[in-house]
Amino acid sequence: MQRSRRNHGKQTCSTRRQRLSLFKHTRSNPTPWSQNFPQELNSYNQKLNQLERHLAARNEPIEGSKKKLIERLSNSIDDEKQREVRIALEKEHCRIRDLEQTGSVYIAGKNDQGQLGLGLGDLDDGHEFRVIPALRGKQVGHVSAYGTVSIATTLTSEVYSWGGNGVNPIVIGHADSFASPQQMKELDGEETEMTSVGSTHACSISQAGDLFIWGKLGSDDTRLVPQYVDKFTATSIACGAKHIAAITDKGELYVWGGVGSIEQSYQAKPMLVKLPEPIKLIACGSQHTIAATESRVFSWGCGDGYRLGHGNDCSEKSSPCEIAKITELGGSQILDVGAGTWHSACVISNESSANGSGFLYTWGSGYCGQLALGKQCIATTPTKVKELSEVKKVICGRTHNAAIAHDDVLYTWGSNEHGQLGRSIEETDVAFTPHPGIVEFGTIVNRIGRGVPKSVACGHDFTVVATHPYEGPSEQEMFKLLESKRRNEQEEKEEEARLLRVQEEEETRQREAEAEKKKIRYLTSKRLCTMDSSCPGFTYESSTPSVCRECGFSVAFHTIVADEQNDAKGAIKE
Repeated sequence: MQRSRRNHGKQTCSTRRQRLSLFKHTRSNPTPWSQNFPQELNSYNQKLNQLERHLAARNEPIEGSKKKLIERLSNSIDDEKQREVRIALEKEHCRIRDLEQTGSVYIAGKNDQGQLGLGLGDLDDGHEFRVIPALRGKQVGHVSAYGTVSIATTLTSEVYSWGGNGVNPIVIGHADSFASPQQMKELDGEETEMTSVGSTHACSISQAGDLFIWGKLGSDDTRLVPQYVDKFTATSIACGAKHIAAITDKGELYVWGGVGSIEQSYQAKPMLVKLPEPIKLIACGSQHTIAATESRVFSWGCGDGYRLGHGNDCSEKSSPCEIAKITELGGSQILDVGAGTWHSACVISNESSANGSGFLYTWGSGYCGQLALGKQCIATTPTKVKELSEVKKVICGRTHNAAIAHDDVLYTWGSNEHGQLGRSIEETDVAFTPHPGIVEFGTIVNRIGRGVPKSVACGHDFTVVATHPYEGPSEQEMFKLLESKRRNEQEEKEEEARLLRVQEEEETRQREAEAEKKKIRYLTSKRLCTMDSSCPGFTYESSTPSVCRECGFSVAFHTIVADEQNDAKGAIKE
């Protein structure tokens, strides 16, 4: 019986070794064992040899007890599932990245009425710029915003609108989907190029200059679908809270709607505004208008808060009045104008700049820092913003502003109560800043490249940015650049530390050398007595070596070193 058991044991060990050898041989060639293994593992129903086959097919060790094999196989299956999830997530990230980097729309700020376009599932304020998923990769060429509504126009003339809490007539037919961009089919085929938004009305211009208007402009003027205005060919448009201004291809300016601060001033049809020169630029605040020729700026409408820039004169102007201060500045060209609720702005070319940029000037009331003049909250006339020197575009919101510099860098400042600046501010005691700060565009953010700003709009407490395609380094290249920068900085620190050590060592060597010189000098020179001026110098007494033979005082009192050369000179002199 014992012999039988012993033989059976030898046979079992031999069979086990053969099986292990076979499994090891097949590891490099996965078998269907791993593919046919059930997703929901009932390990305890698997026989030992089955577990070994599954593990061998997965290139896992097959030695150990059944419990160990079950645990090892379970972990291997979990790792495989996690790898599959990571691969799928990375593929999806790459798809989104490639799409977004072709040009997208980003938004930040207040979102109580769907103005961020992120869908009904996300109505929280955004304190940093996020991409609008529905407009990712749409290559939007122009954005406009006012109140709680935004409109985006693509390079292929598709028009999308969102916001307004589902009740604003500008967002046509979107009562249930107002919180995400919806295409305005009513403008399909019209080759729309740009739009402008008012409080309850909007307008658009086609590539050929055709003007369309929709929404509610007056108490008896509601247009549920875009209507064509055939009075002139428009090249630029701007909307205020209740009025519209349009520049024609002849440089003429037409305005209509609520052109003043009182309801009786409503103008139903486009009215020609008389100006001495052709108009190049136009901007509308809530109740005032700013227009610019090549080198002159005019303003009219409500003058409260010094928004018209005519000094201490805050009266309402029913016709354009030139802003004298800008004429006095003598800029060669007006590059841009902007108008908010209580403030205005313009960019005047810098004659010394060759990149088409200029200085930014602001005026009006800015109790949320929107004037960018530090602690100054009121400017009765245009005042230069010292913190920005090379500006191309300025965009005014209700209580915040944005500007694009000559290098396409985006700056924001003013109120940040709802995160509309899209960046953090240094101020901790107030929710605004008068200091323009850079927002992250033209770089990689969250592993996705963001292009530089193409078009920017400021609504009430939110900001919309449409970007060019991203043209910067890839994620891998950026990683290499950052790693190279880190290495260079580390090498610089190490070199600085090495030089500092060398300097300290040299200073220590010099101090030690000087100390050694002093010691030698002290030991080899005459040491005069501080107690007896007649002592010629310390002289050893063999019986008492610490006492001077000449004066009888201890060596401790002989601390004055007398240079023999000086003694000789003194002797000659005598």
